[in-house]
Amino acid sequence: MSTVNGVLGPIDSADLGFTLMHEHVAVASAGFWQAWPELFGGREACIERIGGILAEAKAGGVETFVDVTTIDLGRDIRLIRDVAERSGMNIVACTGHWLDPSRSMAARTVEELTALFVKEIEQGIEGTTIKAGILKLANDDTPQLSRFGEKAARAVARAHLATGVPITTHAGAKLEIGFRQADVFEEEGVDPGRVIIGHSDDTDSMHYLTGLMDRGYWVGLDRLPMHDPPFAVRAGTCAALIERGYADQLVLSHDYPLDIQLAPTAFRDEEWGPLNPDGIRFIQRRFLPGLRERGVGAAVCEQLTVENPRRFFEG
Repeated sequence: MSTVNGVLGPIDSADLGFTLMHEHVAVASAGFWQAWPELFGGREACIERIGGILAEAKAGGVETFVDVTTIDLGRDIRLIRDVAERSGMNIVACTGHWLDPSRSMAARTVEELTALFVKEIEQGIEGTTIKAGILKLANDDTPQLSRFGEKAARAVARAHLATGVPITTHAGAKLEIGFRQADVFEEEGVDPGRVIIGHSDDTDSMHYLTGLMDRGYWVGLDRLPMHDPPFAVRAGTCAALIERGYADQLVLSHDYPLDIQLAPTAFRDEEWGPLNPDGIRFIQRRFLPGLRERGVGAAVCEQLTVENPRRFFEG
């Protein structure tokens, strides 16, 4: 057993339970919560609404929600804390970076980025004592890492080595970006077993998926409600990987923000919900039954959602 930094304090890894490994309370551009809370319907109303969603999920068996919202995705750590208090859900927050560096962030050195990430793990985030429990890296725009993307990758790797906090990524699977991330991590001396290469269910390429796992990486099948590729392909890919013996290197999630301001308001209000009516219960209600229809047993389903996240955090 070990402890994981949660937004309400340390969590014993044995108490993580059913864990969603790649989610978001709310996403927007940096600063939107401070400058334009009305866009979300007001801060208190948003906390009440999202807290209610998470409370319902907790009552339905979801015990831990890993929030991988970074500074450039509008992370507001006090909001995340308030949602955790309202819902009773274990929430693990992140440090690191997504795809949208400001000019100020893009100008930073690897050493400066590393220092920020370590500070958010060891001291706290945004002037609080709330400590990050996971590191986030995102690359997906070109077949090679961008200049900033490589800096961020090296900084995430070095912050991991300094603190022991594990890494999860956003990786463009169709461009096989996970291989590029893996190359940098290995150059920096990171143990692949401390890294989830995320969004890997966006492809059914066994060359890519088993190639990563044969190098020792975890694979995040963490965009499961998305429609390209469709549900049947994602479920079939997961079942095929289990059949090939890779069940102990898989984790599941939705990448389904409970509030999203990266798209037009009409999309948020009229289309986002209908695209996934089950929200963060999709895995329980749709995906795991889909695996069972494909011959995956209940014990393996529990492994994917309970045992594997615990083992990942324990290292």
